[in-house]
Amino acid sequence: MNRRVTYKTLWLVSARDESARKQLFSQKTLLLGPNGTGKSRIIKNLYWVFGCKTRKRDAGTWDPDTVAALEFTYRDNDYMVVRDGKRLGMFGANGQLLFSAENMSVWSKALGAFFGFELRLKRPQTAVFSQAGPEYMFMPFYMDQDGSWGAGWDTFEQLTQFSDWKGATFESFIGMRPNAYFQAKHLSTEIGERVTDRRKELEAQRAAFKRVQDVLPKNLPSLNFAAFRTELAELGRKATKLQQEQVRIRGQLLGLVNTREKVQSELKVTLAAYNELKGDFAYLTDRAGEAIECPTCGTVHENSFHARILLSSDAESLGGLIMELRTQADEIGGKEANIRASLRVVERNIAELDNLQQERRAKLKLEEVLASQSKRTLDTAFQRVSGDLSTALKKLEAEKAKADEEVKKFEDPDRLAQVRKYFSSQVSSLSNLVDVPTDEQIGDPKPGARAQSGGSSAPRSMLAVHLAMLATNAEWGDSPLFPFVVDTPQQSGQDDPNLTKMVEVLGRAAGVHHQVILAAERLPESAQLGDFDTVGLTQKRGILSKESFDEAVARLQGPLVALRESLKPVVEAV
Repeated sequence: MNRRVTYKTLWLVSARDESARKQLFSQKTLLLGPNGTGKSRIIKNLYWVFGCKTRKRDAGTWDPDTVAALEFTYRDNDYMVVRDGKRLGMFGANGQLLFSAENMSVWSKALGAFFGFELRLKRPQTAVFSQAGPEYMFMPFYMDQDGSWGAGWDTFEQLTQFSDWKGATFESFIGMRPNAYFQAKHLSTEIGERVTDRRKELEAQRAAFKRVQDVLPKNLPSLNFAAFRTELAELGRKATKLQQEQVRIRGQLLGLVNTREKVQSELKVTLAAYNELKGDFAYLTDRAGEAIECPTCGTVHENSFHARILLSSDAESLGGLIMELRTQADEIGGKEANIRASLRVVERNIAELDNLQQERRAKLKLEEVLASQSKRTLDTAFQRVSGDLSTALKKLEAEKAKADEEVKKFEDPDRLAQVRKYFSSQVSSLSNLVDVPTDEQIGDPKPGARAQSGGSSAPRSMLAVHLAMLATNAEWGDSPLFPFVVDTPQQSGQDDPNLTKMVEVLGRAAGVHHQVILAAERLPESAQLGDFDTVGLTQKRGILSKESFDEAVARLQGPLVALRESLKPVVEAV
């Protein structure tokens, strides 16, 4: 499987300054220029774009909102990673967004899965293991001028987010054990911490129950919970029956009310008609024998005795109907009064049952409190709690044993010895090549070891350690072979002969398996650069230019739109 990662093009775009940079990389690239020309800025963005917390990336007048994108190949496929502030996204060769995030924890998991780097490290003062971020994946491949040439591993910021990270990180990197070993080891440790917590919890429960037992009185009353529950159930059935009766009576009452309203409406209409007839009869009587002209149509009617007799008959009929309707209304009123009385009785009975149920429940709760103080109840509670904890503990112990067996599969003493020997020999031979004095070389180099020498020998010794780790990783490891990036090797006053050795050795040693990117202020004329392609940087603070802006915007516009759209907040419909 081809593990090599090759950087092709770095894009940097500042909308504020309307400037950009397109930086191409070959298999060996030399960024050469005096201080302030942007060498380190280019280098730092190679890691910032992957989500690393690089040192001094935004120093000076640099636009902190500068967008970065890096085109690279991995496993013979083309990809592009884009970073826009907190937003990060990985794109395939066809421009398809593979994954994105604006949370570094989420991004670290996705990026680790993409590169097969699934190292999990322990958080300080907890039993929690979390995915190691990209800083730990790139650490051996990068020598930063601001943090990699000193006595400690300070290449990136915030490395203290994990405790004891160096051992696992570097042992995994050089292949002392495969990544699968560390995954199994972390799982075993994590389960072991949970086993310890469960045991402590079980002991605490046992001690607490014993203290309560010791202070309990000896003779506690025995309480009949079943009788109380039976009584409450009977009360519940009675309440249900009364509620059903209440519903039935309310139905009857509703029917009577509707009938009453109907009768009262009919009585009102009849009374109105009766009063109108009486008025008409009085009017005709006062004008007996006179012809009456209709005010509406103008027709003249005779006011005869026969007409008055008919009108009187109609009035008597309406009077009889009025008496009948009043009788009906009185009967309905009586029935309504009786039904309302029955309804009040039912409601009083329901209220009494409710009060009784509340009393019973309160009494039962009080008795449960009393019962909880009894030894029998306490023992039952302890058995239940301890039983649950014991079951969980046994399950965790079984998982721990299984995880330990998995760890043992990767415990290969022969492999460990071979890797250590290979790494030690690489440190020794490379230290000799960069002219580290024998008495200042690391005697028994371990993964993550730093130089023991001082003065100008220290940077050369550190370079030898990095190159030895890269060689051992290529031989025994299983992580991606990222480019080896070195920023400013002329540390601690390297003279021309030593600087020449450093450049030539790192180019030959790292260039076998890795792309090499070197940034330097100057190189001796005697340095044999071989197949390094030199990128000359001469303009102070001129890393970005307006001439590259349009091309960079055109290249990144599509990915940026896709990245921002993928991370838009989800607005739920109301």
